[in-house]
Amino acid sequence: MNAIEQRFFDLTNLQRSRSRVTPLAADSVLADIARLHSEDMLRRRFFSHVNPDRQTPADRVAAVVGRRARASAENIWMRSGAVPPTGLSRLVDDAFAQLMASPAHRSNILNARLTHLGVGVASTASELRITQLFARFEG
Repeated sequence: MNAIEQRFFDLTNLQRSRSRVTPLAADSVLADIARLHSEDMLRRRFFSHVNPDRQTPADRVAAVVGRRARASAENIWMRSGAVPPTGLSRLVDDAFAQLMASPAHRSNILNARLTHLGVGVASTASELRITQLFARFEG
């Protein structure tokens, strides 16, 4: 994980701990899938959980892992414009706070049924995309 991905992962588990929810396990495969989705959103200029090929997060997981997750969820976040003078760390903290302020995104972050997390970030000089991909696998 790069520093942004690690910070987002850590903030997620910090919030889960504060809410007395079991921390998520880091999953490098989910992180790769999340990173590819963030890159795809930048490259093909869309912002959605469903890509232009109509693949959902669950579809993307199944294509790489070879099986569907028992449960999955995804949070995405975007920003356009230069990094503010307060810096990238502050931007990541603000992004996480915005997700926590949204009931649907907060629900994904605090969902006790989900056990694994991958965070993927993609950026250009003026665009940032962050994808959190949560899952629970059988066995």
